[in-house]
Amino acid sequence: MSVEKYIKENVKILGDKVFIAPDIPEKKINGAISGMAQGLNPDYVLAIVDTTIFGSAKEGCLFTGEYLYTNALGAGTDKIQLSTISKAEYICTEVKKDNGKIEEKKEVIFHFKNGESKNITDNIRGISYEKFTELINGIVEQAQDESDFVSTSQTCPLSMMDIGIKKAYIKLVCNFTFSDDNEIDAEEYAEIISLIVRIEMDADDRLEIRGYMTDHTNVESNEELLSYLSENVEEVSYDVVKKSLLKDIIYIFRKKNKELSWKENQFIVKLHNDLEIDEEQVEYIVAAIKNDEEILAQRKNDTEITKSMKDLASKATAVGVPLAAVYLSGSVMGVSAAGITSGLASLGMGGILGFSSMFTGIGVAVLLGVGTYKGVKKITGLSDLENNKQREMMLQAIIRNSQRSLNYLIEDVNEITRRLQIEIEKGLESEVKIKKISAMISMLTKGAQVTSDRIQYAETEKIISKLPEKLDLTRVTELTEGATKEKIRDLILSCYLEKEITNEEGITSDYMVLDDTIPCNKLQELHDAFEGIGYFNVGDAAIASVKGAAKSFMKSIMG
Repeated sequence: MSVEKYIKENVKILGDKVFIAPDIPEKKINGAISGMAQGLNPDYVLAIVDTTIFGSAKEGCLFTGEYLYTNALGAGTDKIQLSTISKAEYICTEVKKDNGKIEEKKEVIFHFKNGESKNITDNIRGISYEKFTELINGIVEQAQDESDFVSTSQTCPLSMMDIGIKKAYIKLVCNFTFSDDNEIDAEEYAEIISLIVRIEMDADDRLEIRGYMTDHTNVESNEELLSYLSENVEEVSYDVVKKSLLKDIIYIFRKKNKELSWKENQFIVKLHNDLEIDEEQVEYIVAAIKNDEEILAQRKNDTEITKSMKDLASKATAVGVPLAAVYLSGSVMGVSAAGITSGLASLGMGGILGFSSMFTGIGVAVLLGVGTYKGVKKITGLSDLENNKQREMMLQAIIRNSQRSLNYLIEDVNEITRRLQIEIEKGLESEVKIKKISAMISMLTKGAQVTSDRIQYAETEKIISKLPEKLDLTRVTELTEGATKEKIRDLILSCYLEKEITNEEGITSDYMVLDDTIPCNKLQELHDAFEGIGYFNVGDAAIASVKGAAKSFMKSIMG
């Protein structure tokens, strides 16, 4: 076991307020580095022990694979190289006070390899001295020599890992799709290509994977591929990688078998046993997949997405599945790890995945509007549309991913067609090959259609996210007043249906609700119509709502 892994697995003995990578909140990392280890690369933080009253993490201790950083009120900051420690000593002596009472005096002494010693008791106030000594001695005993004390980046997404790791990962996913019928069908092919896009593989590497996907007779065994991952993935990242792999395989399984349990698939059951992932963790992974699916299927707004992500994050540590494992290869819905990280940051949940700062230093969408402006939007109903920004961003990312997937599929069709032409020119002796390649082209074409349908779905949902679910009829009537705007009003009204809706208090009211079965092109026309009359403009919307309400009030008075 590496020193880093030993620290991460044992540091929790130091108390309740211990935070371990990759599940360290961004606020804790920033506070700890500011208070204890200024200038430290946050990617190398293994664990933080927070001894502050209000949770700033500016005092306590911080571990990397090489150093121990401490800060305590009155003692100041300290940095100790772990490889220089020969042992830690816990001393408890009885001291007689002036009043005759006996008190225990507890101390922790570090003994260094150069023969020097240091009393660090004051540096670790608020931490169990006995447990701290136990941990340090365990670290010292774990290391075979000084070269074992190294700092590595704790979690980086699959897209940033070595190409050999990516290939082994994709081949294992392919092995799953082969496991039922020795073939990869159109939908499975489209999902694997979507995964390849998310983890970023170049053309030459895709060519090798393409050959692997089209010939099941040359598959590598799961044992060989898992062994490769185990040997080549950094020890601190392997746990995350294997859980991410299981997630991507279960997602493809669920595409065809939503009603079946993962326990009914022999490949998945064997894999979860081989990877030593317990059943509770697998169930959490399934719940995380469902959460992603429901964001789009249930058209969740930003408030609902934030709540569901926080619920997911709160359960992650308890079951031992870092949230980073869920999104190591991006979202199963087709959003890259970069897109997920950016989206979470825009919801105020930046850093929750614990990915490398090299990777997460990307721009994020900032939602505008505070104070009065927000209040006006709430009154006019426009805040509901603003609350769909995250879903809109997610849909845009899915469109980008699907468009790149389609390009890859077209490349594959062209390459296989070229092979077919060569075989045709060889004559009848290649008849078997010609049939095989023709079937492959048919499968690829269907895969391209699956991807095209996904783009169409995402485009439609993206427009819907920008449209009011419930129509403010008063506002529309006021904004389309006059004969010249009658056609616009008719277009808008034709896209909404009367519907009775019962609220949480049990009160039923009639609303004009968006007809979401309308084709994409007509939904775009509807959005353009709303834009044209100023329905989304805060000023116009507010004035129209007030004027409309005033007219209704006057009519009620005048009878």
